[in-house]
Amino acid sequence: MELEKIKRIAFEQMGERSSHPWKEKGNKYYHGERVAKLALTLRKALFPDDDSYDMILTVAAWLHDIENGSENHCERGAVKARKLLEGCCTPDEIDEICAIIAVHDKRWDDKSGFSNALKILQDADLLDHFGTYDVLMNFLYMVSHGCTLAEQIDYMLNLRPIDAEHFRSGLNFELSRIIFDEKERFMKAFCERFAIEASGEIFDYDALLKEYRQKEV
Repeated sequence: MELEKIKRIAFEQMGERSSHPWKEKGNKYYHGERVAKLALTLRKALFPDDDSYDMILTVAAWLHDIENGSENHCERGAVKARKLLEGCCTPDEIDEICAIIAVHDKRWDDKSGFSNALKILQDADLLDHFGTYDVLMNFLYMVSHGCTLAEQIDYMLNLRPIDAEHFRSGLNFELSRIIFDEKERFMKAFCERFAIEASGEIFDYDALLKEYRQKEV
């Protein structure tokens, strides 16, 4: 499998474009890079004695969002990836990669026939959308769509957690849920502080005032 060539192809397809006008340039390319790293990290922890599909997992991660949009982007992406991978992989490898891409977003379907590689990629894909990157996406979306600060705070504190719980239910592995929960604790703490400072107040003011008075003594 010609990984360097495939990575160049991925950059040529996604590295200079954005999937949405309000997102950063190359967002799907760099998302694919991060998902590949996350996927291998999960695989090493969950199945430490089986690295047989690491290259399949890596390429599927790089190319899983090669097609934009929510309408059949998995199926369309698999078709496109199959053409792009000709000459870079064996036919069997292409079949495995494209089988993963084609259903990577089927998080709430019957997964009895899903491979470990597919389940790992699904979890890595979802985890990359949460945590610090989630903060960036929320601000980019709200600002570009003309929302007020108050509206953004209301969404992040009250509505977003409902969506997050829905996505958590689509994770496959307990380790993934533990990682997800840590990301959500960070997000909750950030949103609470954001709400305080956005209202002109000082976060943890009593503790800071106490520290100031102790230094005066």
